[in-house]
Amino acid sequence: MLIGSGILGFIIGYMARQATIRQLEGQIEATKSQVEDCRSFSQAQQEDVVLQRISSRANELNFTRIGLATREKADDLKEINGIGPFFEKKLHSLRIYTFRQLANCTTEDAEQIANIIEFFPDRIEREDWIGQAKKLYHQKYGV
Repeated sequence: MLIGSGILGFIIGYMARQATIRQLEGQIEATKSQVEDCRSFSQAQQEDVVLQRISSRANELNFTRIGLATREKADDLKEINGIGPFFEKKLHSLRIYTFRQLANCTTEDAEQIANIIEFFPDRIEREDWIGQAKKLYHQKYGV
């Protein structure tokens, strides 16, 4: 009788462990599927999400001080050392298109832009985007 109880206990324990294993395997497969979904989220889609988030904060800038511009009048902001293609897109999301707009920025504006575009706080000042923009504006427009 004792042996029969031991065998029965072993069988019940084994079946319970098997059910737990099947449940965990199902969770693993679901997690793998979620990971694959994340991986398939393309670089362009990720950029779009970032640009939309930045664009939604454009109204925080003082356009009375820095000026308004349109995409049609845009300068190539990538000419400024430290601004690459993606950062230019970020600035465009904020409706900053021209050297003149960056040249008109104060230190406060630069800090606010850095915060909004999720950039290192002192990098705009360290790389002197405002000074470079002033120089490029004068070179291009002679003003």
